[in-house]
Amino acid sequence: MNWTEEEVYLVAERGREWAQQGYLEEAAILFAGLVAAVPGYAYARRSLASIRLQQGRPAEAWPLLDPEAHELRMETLLALGRPRDAEAEMAAARGRLAPAVELRWRWRFETVRQGATFGNSPR
Repeated sequence: MNWTEEEVYLVAERGREWAQQGYLEEAAILFAGLVAAVPGYAYARRSLASIRLQQGRPAEAWPLLDPEAHELRMETLLALGRPRDAEAEMAAARGRLAPAVELRWRWRFETVRQGATFGNSPR
């Protein structure tokens, strides 16, 4: 089945709305359907990865992420207990992140090194 651009947009919009309302599993089902129907649709893949990360399932999030999803990749790597890989991801993204975003991540990596945790991030 070939989906029109409008159909893809409408399903993605509904998934976004459900995720914002806290219906994560329902939103995940919609985004998983979009990923299956339109595998190259980065928004659907990133959205599903973000939901899986919020659900504490980073191993399911990782394969969905494209190389340009730097912040989601760093977040997922931290959740997987791989802070050094997350820092390497930031180094690879240098120049593509806004200065304020890069500064926030530098601070976050420093606090992780000092033993603080955030969300799903391990010690």
